[in-house]
Amino acid sequence: MVAVEVFIVLSLYIYILFRMPELRIAGSIIAFVLIGGLVFYMVTVPPEPQVELNRIAIEEVTLEAVELELGPRTATLSGRAVNGSSEFTLTGIDIDVKLYDCATNTTPYDECFTIGEDDGYVRITAPPGQLRDFKATYLFNNLPEVTGVQRWEYTVIGTRALDVTNR
Repeated sequence: MVAVEVFIVLSLYIYILFRMPELRIAGSIIAFVLIGGLVFYMVTVPPEPQVELNRIAIEEVTLEAVELELGPRTATLSGRAVNGSSEFTLTGIDIDVKLYDCATNTTPYDECFTIGEDDGYVRITAPPGQLRDFKATYLFNNLPEVTGVQRWEYTVIGTRALDVTNR
């Protein structure tokens, strides 16, 4: 939608410059200044998602009561996330989930077969020092039949956060 609006504005701007020859020089100068300013802004300001990444250390996020509910094709990971940061609001968590086929319940994971793995993003808004419930859906394609005991584990691989002091 924005691209259509920009196209319409630029088309109108070019039309005016062609219809009014006395504005061509001034209009061209204004266009070059605006384009230069836009290029300068895009080069110097980092994109907001990059700024948000890993403001909160992974160790500062604690997941509690984590459960995995397996369906025929999807799995739902749910639980509670505690934001241990004192200055940032937790807005998202990247969580990797692995499914294993193990010989027994006590077999170490490195001796089990990995039968599925997916990483998902959990949207959450947890202010500093607070906890919130979360739920994420994972897609596991082509899972083989489990011959032993099916086990799973999760790993937090990244966080997103906003600075609460600037709000």
